[in-house]
Amino acid sequence: MKIDSLIEEAVDMCMWKGIPFVFFALPGEEDFKFYAARPREDGSSPAFRDDDSDCFYINFFDNDEPYTAGVPFDMDAAGAIEYANTISCGATVAEIHPRVTPTFRASYHEAFSRVVSRLKKDGGKTVLSRIRSIFSIKTIFEIANEYFSVTSSTFRYLCFTHETGLWLGSTPELLLESDKSENVVRTMALAGTRGADESGEWDSKNLSEHGIVAAYIATLLANHGLDVTTGDLGELRFINIVHLCTPIEAKGLVDVKDLLALLSPTPAVAGYPPEIAKEEIGLYETHRRHCYGGYVGVRINGDYLAFVNLRCAFMERASFSGSQGLLVNLYVGGGIMADSTEECEWQETEAKSATLAAILLGDNSVTGVEGQTLLNPETVSFLHT
Repeated sequence: MKIDSLIEEAVDMCMWKGIPFVFFALPGEEDFKFYAARPREDGSSPAFRDDDSDCFYINFFDNDEPYTAGVPFDMDAAGAIEYANTISCGATVAEIHPRVTPTFRASYHEAFSRVVSRLKKDGGKTVLSRIRSIFSIKTIFEIANEYFSVTSSTFRYLCFTHETGLWLGSTPELLLESDKSENVVRTMALAGTRGADESGEWDSKNLSEHGIVAAYIATLLANHGLDVTTGDLGELRFINIVHLCTPIEAKGLVDVKDLLALLSPTPAVAGYPPEIAKEEIGLYETHRRHCYGGYVGVRINGDYLAFVNLRCAFMERASFSGSQGLLVNLYVGGGIMADSTEECEWQETEAKSATLAAILLGDNSVTGVEGQTLLNPETVSFLHT
């Protein structure tokens, strides 16, 4: 994959001048599209419009913000460059910033221990996430080129809004696809993970975890008055890992925006029962998820294509030890069950983050640094003009 030079210029100018933009490609497509939108007078991003206009949208985990940030398809690359030349640099900066420090193993151990102790008594599932904090001197274009080139079967995007900051992701998990001409919505249960080099029968922990997610989604859709059809259990590969996957289709009249809010977050990224799992996430995770585990997607011709925001990173231009680059929070998680083991779950998060981390770090003596090297927040400063 190679980013067109005009789009590269547009992305660069939008990043420096705080203009909401998105650069994305649909699963299986090599054709990347770029759009930008004018900020409001107060510098905020245009909210997700209630009409059927074409747009990109990105939501926070657990819908914990009053609206969904959006980028209407108002300007192409040439239009964005022309507009950017009319405004001053640094007109808008993000409301939130990446963390300098990562999730420590001791913090993960404490969270894991408390969650497993409760699960052994009550059953269910809780998804624990962690962040890897990486400073990389690669450009955003180098990162996107490398990452998107090896993940062509996913929804790939790079976006900025005032409320969310700069996010990059390549997500394989469909949250909802609508077809208003046939009154059909499609989704999937994606839960249960192992290495792509593993074979044979799946273990009971992963099968049980997947079953919880599939049953929850099918029941939610049925309770919404839809006629639900659940497909056969299969597998979906993402580079070096494989997930259990069950396709689900539902037919009937539905408000898709309401259904998105009901589905997100699914037990695949939160847990089950949902309210207990989300309470534990708030209590024990030492970071805010922001848009990780929320959803991203596009609305085109009135139909929605939404994906769970996985295999993603939150980033911002920064300087560290005299070098300029990107401070990146790489988000990754895993479903904890009563029979989970901490080392296996930690290694699962390592595997899920391996590809993007390797791209960010490269030869880490030159390209990037991670972990305890970044412990002192005063060693990192964000770049604004």
